[in-house]
Amino acid sequence: MNRNCINILFYTFVAVFCSQNIYAQKTIVATKEMPLELSLLLENYQLQSPDNYEKTLPFVLNIDSYARSLSKEDIFMIGKIEIYKTLLKNYDAPIKQPIDGNTINILKRSLAKTGDKFTKWFILALMKDSQDLIGSPPYKEFLLQKNTNIKIEKVEYRRLEKKGELLQYWISKINPESAELSDSFKTDLALKMLEALKNIQSSFYFMAKESSMLPMSPSLKNESELKFFSVKDIVPMAAPDKIQPKSVEDILAPVTDPDSQSLPKPSQENWLEDENAPPSLQNLPKPSNDANWLQDF
Repeated sequence: MNRNCINILFYTFVAVFCSQNIYAQKTIVATKEMPLELSLLLENYQLQSPDNYEKTLPFVLNIDSYARSLSKEDIFMIGKIEIYKTLLKNYDAPIKQPIDGNTINILKRSLAKTGDKFTKWFILALMKDSQDLIGSPPYKEFLLQKNTNIKIEKVEYRRLEKKGELLQYWISKINPESAELSDSFKTDLALKMLEALKNIQSSFYFMAKESSMLPMSPSLKNESELKFFSVKDIVPMAAPDKIQPKSVEDILAPVTDPDSQSLPKPSQENWLEDENAPPSLQNLPKPSNDANWLQDF
């Protein structure tokens, strides 16, 4: 056997082995004691690559450990704030385009472009903040001053302008005309997910250290010690058994074979004479003998 044949056999074996073990991985699932946003984030991030489980686990072990020293209210408040704050924070050049009715239309159309729950949640959050901004009288005043080229000095107006820029960072990446959300939107969102886990870990640590009267819980060593999360194996769906085609004789056997045991047994209940039966069912005509057609077989 020459060298080329050996190489072909080797790579074929590797390909077959990998295809059989592609699902031999684990996934981390948050319990109801964690905010829904965190649960959706973990699900989305781990589905993107089998390697993301290993990237996620160290953060989850620490978050789980620190959460044991926090109240449920603190867990939910910090978790939600850190996720949304991390997603909105960016260092790119600000986009000066104002939030308006067209912005809302773009977000509404983009909702139909994804079936992913976390991405849908984020787009809904962007739309809610955009609607609140448009409906704010100070924001309308800010836009009027901006359109007249008056220098914006009022602190409240500056804050509203900054909020609009943070929202526009993500909205500008959405292309509702494409078949799916743009790749830049999904790529940037994935990078922010891991950063959000890191920030939740840091905030949980700070809160647990400052608010707890007892010593902090020791660091967790592995997934078997988790309380607020669980680790599950991803089991591939079993391939359906190959269905063997049946002949006409096989199909008609239960009917034509007098010795067949697969026919249903007649009911002993005479519902036509049942006094509890509805009146409309008590005086039905007797069924005709429609079984003569079977003799044709």
